[in-house]
Amino acid sequence: MPQNPWPLLASTRKSIERWARQAPLSAILWSGGKDSMVLLHLLREAGLQLPVIFFREPWQPQRYTFHDQLIRDWGLQVISWHPSLTAFQATGDEFELQNIYTLDAGNFSCPTGITHRGEGPSSGPEEPWACAVDMARRPRQERLEMHTPFQAFWVGHKGCDSDVVLGGAAGTGADAAMRVDGALALFPLRHWSHADVWRYIEEFNVPYDRERYGAIDKKRGHPVEWPDRQHNADYVHTCTACIDPRPDAPRFVYCPKLDAQVVNCSEAVPWTEPARPKYVLDEAVGLTA
Repeated sequence: MPQNPWPLLASTRKSIERWARQAPLSAILWSGGKDSMVLLHLLREAGLQLPVIFFREPWQPQRYTFHDQLIRDWGLQVISWHPSLTAFQATGDEFELQNIYTLDAGNFSCPTGITHRGEGPSSGPEEPWACAVDMARRPRQERLEMHTPFQAFWVGHKGCDSDVVLGGAAGTGADAAMRVDGALALFPLRHWSHADVWRYIEEFNVPYDRERYGAIDKKRGHPVEWPDRQHNADYVHTCTACIDPRPDAPRFVYCPKLDAQVVNCSEAVPWTEPARPKYVLDEAVGLTA
């Protein structure tokens, strides 16, 4: 293990130590992506063996091969449950499934990106896809209740993060935020760049999903996500033909599930407007490398 951490890492470790004393009963929001893997490693390195909250979709289980293996290898205590609300949201050609998960008196917003059926490069047979109408009808539950509520949730958001549905910037502008349920959301990676994350992964030999990240960006010198998104757990390959809400969407479309012509039923599934959390920046901070 490197003995002389760079200043950003040293300050992050100090923040984790200080915040952990203030909120000893906490959990990690973990997606299995590169940022949450670095956060999980940092917390375990600090001696914090915390439960992880892991939201997963019931479709395309090949996306969770890395997650399932890491859960076994690291002996993670995983907390998962169904959302209380599910609705689609869209900006232009970009669609997302917005899921609201209720824990005790508070909510977590966890969008799942949609890769439209047949979209992106493919070197073999068509990838598995889900029906958007089926996704809207996914199982739900009112809430998950904990015997003892958490005092804080560790989140791997960075200040340089972006989101196409939110229109670009989606990074955190705060180190911590008070939730409506009284718990804290803690963002120890706020000042990290993408390059900082990959540097930490390399120096500390942190496992990452090589089926999701693997194509080397020669300009940046680190892996980036494969464009087909077949193993990206932040997305689901989905047929959205019959729920397309855009004004120029066709009235009649082909349904591959029924192998039949059907009527556009976008008004029959729930929709919501993209909402920017208060802690999210309005503009990107420029840490893109």
